[in-house]
Amino acid sequence: MMRNTLDTHKNVIQKLGLLCFSLGLFACASSRAQDDSIAMQNNCGIPLAKADNIKLDLIENQVNQKQYYAALAYLEKAINYPRVLKLRGDAQRHTGQLDAAFDSYRELSMTCLVADGHAGMAKILATRGDINQARLHMLKARQQAPANADIRNDFGFILLAYGDFRGAQREFLTTLELAPGHSVAIRNMVVSLILDQDVGTAKRMAKTHHIEAEEWYSLLDQAKNFKKPALANRQKSTQEPTL
Repeated sequence: MMRNTLDTHKNVIQKLGLLCFSLGLFACASSRAQDDSIAMQNNCGIPLAKADNIKLDLIENQVNQKQYYAALAYLEKAINYPRVLKLRGDAQRHTGQLDAAFDSYRELSMTCLVADGHAGMAKILATRGDINQARLHMLKARQQAPANADIRNDFGFILLAYGDFRGAQREFLTTLELAPGHSVAIRNMVVSLILDQDVGTAKRMAKTHHIEAEEWYSLLDQAKNFKKPALANRQKSTQEPTL
């Protein structure tokens, strides 16, 4: 499961970004105001030129819009700043370049973005069916960033695949308190309740969050798949929460 919703403003920025790349990024550097503190945090305090931060924002928009190959093209010669490593790892993972993505995330885990690095490695390990190692890496990510809603949700999903339904539910509930309305965590929570034989609560939660009948039956099917050990140990990337 994944979530990628962009508003109209981001679409405009992305289109402008393509124009910037074709004409030369520095000529368009004044098109968007930057939050310098966030930029510094994403790059472990490494100061970047305003134009470089804008470029990375545009590449991030491409990743969010699932334009992974285009993002990789622009990242091909980029310096390995932490934010670059994360964007590259995400794009590589979504294009099936799992070995390369794992290397990017491993390098990322040795920067200030430790949690993102371990979370990325965990997603790849889960995709490969190595749930035990995936759990260990996602636990490290959770310990490094305990208030990160997406990481808590992803850790819950790993626990779900691991068979720890109650532990998964705690992570999903934490996610929902950190980020109310987190659509992926809501659906993961419904699946975890079904697996935990609490179908009544799962139905009520689905109704409360306006999950339609067709999607409800789809979640039931996912729960059935989780009951099969072979599938529980081989999670596909399409089932990953932010994966």
